[in-house]
Amino acid sequence: MDKKSVKQPTIKKEFNIYKLLTFLLAAILLVVIGILGRNWLVARDAQRQYEDLAEQVNRLQNQSNQDNYFQEEPVETQEITEGTEEETQESEDVITEDAPEFDVPQKNLDWAAIREINPDIYAWICIPGTEVDYPILQHPTDDSYYLNYNMNGTRGYPGCIYTERLNRKDFTDFDTVVYGHNMRNDSMFATLHNFEDKTFFDSNPYVYIYIGDKVLVYEIFAAYTGGNEHILYANDFTNEAGRQSYLDGIAKSNYMNANLRDTEMTTESHILTLSTCVQGHAQNRYLVQAVLRNEEALTE
Repeated sequence: MDKKSVKQPTIKKEFNIYKLLTFLLAAILLVVIGILGRNWLVARDAQRQYEDLAEQVNRLQNQSNQDNYFQEEPVETQEITEGTEEETQESEDVITEDAPEFDVPQKNLDWAAIREINPDIYAWICIPGTEVDYPILQHPTDDSYYLNYNMNGTRGYPGCIYTERLNRKDFTDFDTVVYGHNMRNDSMFATLHNFEDKTFFDSNPYVYIYIGDKVLVYEIFAAYTGGNEHILYANDFTNEAGRQSYLDGIAKSNYMNANLRDTEMTTESHILTLSTCVQGHAQNRYLVQAVLRNEEALTE
């Protein structure tokens, strides 16, 4: 009797511990599922907002049944024969006469309506051949805000395509650096990695930036895996020597997966650097760099 009286409470105590552990594990699992579910909903809603905005912006482009690009007749005529008078006016708002040799993708950019979605939107970027077709944002006080927040203010992925306050919003800096996440669903800046392929790099040379009533046309001259140093802090662009050293470093270095194009530029050129992550390599960034081809657009 004495032995049984000693063992019984031990069994009861062990039973209560297992029950408690099971309850805790179930609670943790529910919390994890809740967090994952919340993150999925945030990402889905943010992606839908981008898709809706892109559909609005590309409305004129999607109406064309012959080509996805704006110009279908010789540029010197400066005439658009298809579409309504209102569409023609909207189209004229997003093309410049100073870059007639470029097929500028057609956009319906109602900046007033776009800024009602988010007042930090100040430009639009489009790279034919990729999924990059997004607004560009800049937060007025927090440079890392759009790394972690979406256009609608929710925290989480996919974030936004953005610049930091070190760069002016008129693209007149020597190097304007634009950031975006490398998303697994090929959204944001993920398809910049397409430029790792030499054939793709050779076939898709242009980046278009829409700002106000102008289109800035950039020619891609380099795409490579570099380090994660902050370009604008690590280089001195305030003098010609610093800018030349930067250009020489790109042209002469042996970066991983480097594709280069022999493109004319000087220390007075305007560079666009697109930066995204490299999966599994936190110490690296994949960079696509381009030089402005219609410089006169900046002075209009």
